[in-house]
Amino acid sequence: MAAGRSNFARLADEAGLPHGERTHWYDSTPAHEATEWAGEQGLGDAFRWAVYKAYFVDNVNIGSADVLADIAAQLGGDAESLRTALREGTYRDQVHAQYEEARGIGVTAVPTFVADNRYALVGAHPYENFRKLMEAVEKEAEEQSD
Repeated sequence: MAAGRSNFARLADEAGLPHGERTHWYDSTPAHEATEWAGEQGLGDAFRWAVYKAYFVDNVNIGSADVLADIAAQLGGDAESLRTALREGTYRDQVHAQYEEARGIGVTAVPTFVADNRYALVGAHPYENFRKLMEAVEKEAEEQSD
């Protein structure tokens, strides 16, 4: 855990992302389900950022329906609607299908960024690595179209 924290902190600092001291790992499945709900409510990006901050900055349990409902309410969402969706598993199958798809293309850690369904960057990376990845994908596409 200490090595993971150290690497994450270094990469977050390089990317200019806020972060705090990690003391626990929490099951993120409810947060993924809640993110699907938030996307349908028009809260997607704001909700994802708030969950990031809760987990990586404030060390809050994003596996808790109450925590996720509070985040939704702070963003103007219907907390009870989110609690119901989590309790009933409204997005559970969708999230599990996403997990299976990720495993199928070789995702072994989060975050993993996939380009062209064939190339991946695993873990947090500086912008330069993303630029290189996209340039390589673009170059290959150009070569294949010639």
